[in-house]
Amino acid sequence: MTVRAMPIGELEAIVGAENVSVRESDLDAHAIDESHISPHRPDVIVWPANTEQVAAIVRLANELGLPVVPWSGGSSLEGNPVPVQGGILLAMYRMDQIIEIRENDLQVVVQPGIVYDALNAKLRRLGMFFPPAPGSAAVATIGGMVANNSSGMRAVRYGVTRNYVLKLKVVLPSGEIIDAGSATKKSTSGYDLAGLFIGSEGTLGVITEITLRLLGLPEAIASVVAVFDTLREASQAVYECVRYGLEPSALEILDTNTVRASNRQHNLGLIEAPTMFVEFHGPKAGVEDQLGYLEQICNDNGCRDYQVSLDAEKREELWRARSEARDAIKFAHPGKAMISGDICVPISRFTEVVEYTQEVSAEAGLPVYAFGHAGDGNIHTEVIADRAVEGEFARAVEATNAIVRRSLQVGGTVAGEHGIGVAKAEFMASEHGPALELMRQIKAIIDPKNIMNPGKIFAPA
Repeated sequence: MTVRAMPIGELEAIVGAENVSVRESDLDAHAIDESHISPHRPDVIVWPANTEQVAAIVRLANELGLPVVPWSGGSSLEGNPVPVQGGILLAMYRMDQIIEIRENDLQVVVQPGIVYDALNAKLRRLGMFFPPAPGSAAVATIGGMVANNSSGMRAVRYGVTRNYVLKLKVVLPSGEIIDAGSATKKSTSGYDLAGLFIGSEGTLGVITEITLRLLGLPEAIASVVAVFDTLREASQAVYECVRYGLEPSALEILDTNTVRASNRQHNLGLIEAPTMFVEFHGPKAGVEDQLGYLEQICNDNGCRDYQVSLDAEKREELWRARSEARDAIKFAHPGKAMISGDICVPISRFTEVVEYTQEVSAEAGLPVYAFGHAGDGNIHTEVIADRAVEGEFARAVEATNAIVRRSLQVGGTVAGEHGIGVAKAEFMASEHGPALELMRQIKAIIDPKNIMNPGKIFAPA
């Protein structure tokens, strides 16, 4: 980290001395997210309370040429908010208020620090919800979800965060405050600037206010757990569900290793074999029809156990186990490194790529866990490595990279929902080709001094 003088007094004048810290414990706590990359400490941490304070901080940083790194829940897996060049870390998680609920318009206006689960808990009382369901829903903030265009278990039916963002308030690198987007359901008025900031990982500005489109809660919900002898049978059943027009709200797959880890962590008693978790939302009659079609597809693909649950408590237990799969894997390998993968492939190549993760595990001689949002071709992997064993960590990184390269070979993407951060920057040129230079130009126009979350998305030129 470059040693540089920080304008501590000026920052304290903006937000108050109690909201500025250079304490070692605070710097360490904001030096690394949930990724495998090396920690990098910021020079100073600032907790803003509102848009005007953010603008003043960014304006000061721009004048002095200091890096500014927005930080929300810290649950990202690619090093997205890690301050790799030091500077000012904007801890946004205290800006966590619901500004307005527009019940008649099915909209909500929030600050970026509000946590996904906390927001939906309040919306549920009004019969509404914000659909994307990230695995880290208990800690993921809405600002972080917008910055990474996150999605999750319900993406197969409801789409990703981008599909629900109507309007953003953004502080540009100059300190200027702009509104991007519209509170209307549609608009063809000018460029889609809100869309530009969604998924930009804090490299173009700081999002300080978000207007979201909401949906009404479904009438009926049913969950299915379907167990197969092989990963090929399970993944082929996933493909046929999509191919033949079923409309699950969630369609997940877990390999045997992941089911085993979840059993140990949550004492679920699941059969330890490749498993599909499926959920349907909608009118009761429609849900019942979907369940019948799904059972036929599963049986045609060698399903050995098929269980339907309409019980809300049991359903929440199962989905909690799925959403906490990564934690279960971590607890199964205490002290070990976990190298995360987040690829997304065309659904016709899903079976092939899922099976390839097993080949990689055998070739590397390392445990590889495969699970994810199968209905939209999104595969998460976790490769386990012992840093104390010479060469093992590097071998695990290469195993993850091999899976990423296979995704590109079949027309997929290197990042389905976790963003690029530091860990995936080296693959951007392979995926985007000449278009990557246009992205660099956009970044340079909006942020000519390169102060906004530098070192992310783009590999060094």
